[in-house]
Order: sequence, then structure tokens, then C-alpha cells
Amino acid sequence: MEQFTDDWESRWKPSHAKKDMQGSSNEGEEWAYVGQWAVEEPSVLPGIVGDKGLVVKNAAAHHAISAKFAEAINPKGKPLVVQYEVKLQSEPDHFVCLSADYCLLANWPVCQMVLSAEVPT
Repeated sequence: MEQFTDDWESRWKPSHAKKDMQGSSNEGEEWAYVGQWAVEEPSVLPGIVGDKGLVVKNAAAHHAISAKFAEAINPKGKPLVVQYEVKLQSEPDHFVCLSADYCLLANWPVCQMVLSAEVPT
């Protein structure tokens, strides 16, 4: 269970990947994960006092962040449950497009700093 303590940045790495738009209808446009992250207590629907979570700090930006499990997980023969919660921290009408996805990657040889939708799962 992630507690998002003060040393969270040693575990969680934001991606700075850029997408190659060459050959697409958007050629010349730069598309990158530039969103900023922080760890804060929720301002909307607060739960347990002192409980913190990842917070997206800027709108209209692509965000990606990842953390490795502390040790390898072998779910063979037993269920594996990964759970996360998403809380909107501003008025819902301020979001034009919002999604919250996760990927579990096995034996991942890719650097966390280049995590993108292009990384095979």
C-alpha cells in the first residue's frame, strides 16, 4: 500500500517522453508528457486526516507517472488485485478530457522517465 510519504519522489518517476509526430497529420506539433505532480491531502471529499495522494498540478497537459513494486510479484496460482482511486480536485466542468489508466508491466526493461502510451504491455 502506497502511503505517499515525504520521500515519494524516490519511488515515483514522472515521464518526460515525447511522441514522434513525423508522418502524421499533426507533423510539426510537439506532444509530450509535461504534466507536473505533487503529493497533497485531498481538497475535495477529504478522507483520513493526513492521508495524501498524487495530484495533477496543471490542466491541459499529458501526465504519466510510474513506480516499481518494492519486490517482484509472482501471482501464479493466486489472484492479483491492483486498486487505485481517482478524486477530481476541481469543478468537473473544468475537465474537457480525463482518463486514469494503469499498466502492469512484467520484466520491464524501459526507463521510467520515458513511459508513454507507446510502451508495450
